[in-house]
Amino acid sequence: MKYAILTVFAAGFIVACGTTKPASTPATDEYTQLPLSTNVLSLPEWQTLERFPARYPKKEAMAANTGCATVEYVIKPDNSVTGIRVVESSSRHFAKEAEQVVAKWKWSAMPAGILDKPVKTQTRFEFCLEDGSGLCTTEKLASKTECSGSDIIASVGMRVRRG
Repeated sequence: MKYAILTVFAAGFIVACGTTKPASTPATDEYTQLPLSTNVLSLPEWQTLERFPARYPKKEAMAANTGCATVEYVIKPDNSVTGIRVVESSSRHFAKEAEQVVAKWKWSAMPAGILDKPVKTQTRFEFCLEDGSGLCTTEKLASKTECSGSDIIASVGMRVRRG
């Protein structure tokens, strides 16, 4: 009987924890209804934004895996970024690296007043291992369809054969 009560209590606790929202949820909830704007970062105002590729995950590189991750985020009028989330990915390792790099871009270095309201956009990260055949050119990566998005950042590694 004692174990039955303990089991019921533990199950209730787990369910209660599973339904609680994390503290950061309200900040991103205000932007859930914001429509997705495509190619925002291709506008001339954003050309000086220092964007660099995601780091190629070591596990994926060692396994000679290629893949992608599409990350959605909101750019606020003060040039800060919030609501960064992975929309789709071919690997959790690619997803993690893509999600982390967006926050590291030099948003604060941008001039004030580019935006007058928040804008939701997304960037697709393609992780490719080049073998010298031109496999990782922007044109070839753009034609891939595993992940969506037209704003593409390529993370290119080199395929090395041990002999």
